[in-house]
Amino acid sequence: MKDAFVGVDVAFAKGKRLPVVVCTKQAGRLVPLLLRTLPEAFPPRGRGNRIALDDKGVHSFAQETLGYLRAIEKTHMIRIVRVAIDAPSCYKREGTSRRAAELAMDQRRISCFATPSQAEFEKIRSKAQRHLDEGGPESHMPHANQLWMLVGFALFEVLNKHYECIEVFPQAIAHALRARTIHKSSSEGMALQLAAVARHSGWPLKEENLSLSKVAFGSLQDKLDAYLSAWVASLSRKECHPCGEPPSDVIWIPRCRGNSHLNLKNAS
Repeated sequence: MKDAFVGVDVAFAKGKRLPVVVCTKQAGRLVPLLLRTLPEAFPPRGRGNRIALDDKGVHSFAQETLGYLRAIEKTHMIRIVRVAIDAPSCYKREGTSRRAAELAMDQRRISCFATPSQAEFEKIRSKAQRHLDEGGPESHMPHANQLWMLVGFALFEVLNKHYECIEVFPQAIAHALRARTIHKSSSEGMALQLAAVARHSGWPLKEENLSLSKVAFGSLQDKLDAYLSAWVASLSRKECHPCGEPPSDVIWIPRCRGNSHLNLKNAS
């Protein structure tokens, strides 16, 4: 039974399937399974910000994610070792300005959203619920750029009981790879980040680039972020740097020394 490593790009937009990439090591390369071609199982669909306020709804989503990973393990006869999740793993501590992990991002000049404390989130929940109760549209809910964090908390809570889970941030991974000069929203930026990670992970080779569309659900950017996350999940602790305060308030980034230990002349 092969070991496998998972990257999750947290998304909860209504109707959008969760971008999940699952990889195994093959002859020294980290190769993703082609999960879009798997007819037996599908990742859960997001429920939108209204449901993000509901603990039961968010917990159900996390349980469905666990069920999806279990189905992949059974179908492909693999054992998931570690899951890297692109979301905060914990609230900010009361009385602090930002999480230690986010302060570490600030020091590297990597922009990221601020995670509220638990007490602050209760106020956010109340404000958002009041907006809905007064007839406000879900598309204009206050603090919409933070409500997805509640989904991340639930994923960490549920998945941590079955797998080792770590917090990652794809922008920080791209920064470590020195591949942020062109934004990944462009084809050039996408190619830059794929080539950068390929020099370390061995995937994709030039002829495999089109396979990114088959490895997961979501946009190409989502899939790239999930693959970058899975790559960090596959690394040992000595191959990673903890940004913040382990064990919980920390974002893990790769230690990239030189271009690679691999010689992949045909990586693009």
